[in-house]
Amino acid sequence: MGKFTLTVNGYNLAGQIASLINKGGQLRHILTTHSILNNNVQYLIELDRDVVVGVIGLEVQNARVTELKHLCVHPDYRSKGIGKKLLECGMAMASTEFVYGLVRSDNNVNIRNNLRLGMIPIGKKPGRNYSLIIFARRKHHGSGQTVSRSV
Repeated sequence: MGKFTLTVNGYNLAGQIASLINKGGQLRHILTTHSILNNNVQYLIELDRDVVVGVIGLEVQNARVTELKHLCVHPDYRSKGIGKKLLECGMAMASTEFVYGLVRSDNNVNIRNNLRLGMIPIGKKPGRNYSLIIFARRKHHGSGQTVSRSV
């Protein structure tokens, strides 16, 4: 018997995750409950009672690389450290040697959190009206090794 029981089911959580991610209006494709339930992304969530107030996704790209994606916090819960906490948890939960994520160049909070957690900007990709900064690091970055641009 488990120690914890959720009062919401997976279908409900997937719908809330899709809704929260879609609110940013930054994706090319709208996510749905079905797409959340059937993709290869593992989602870490922050709940307030039975409401998803923050999310980050982890998608293993290959045996050495995990992408952190869809980090977002509900506007009513921002400036409480939830984004930083989710980013930390995402890095800790990654099962690969390297971790990377894309951050909009106008998202100063997320840029600051990535830098504080040892992520290194290794490149940029053009976006619609902004750039996407590629942040990366080795999962155990205390080893003195650096991340190369080949990630």
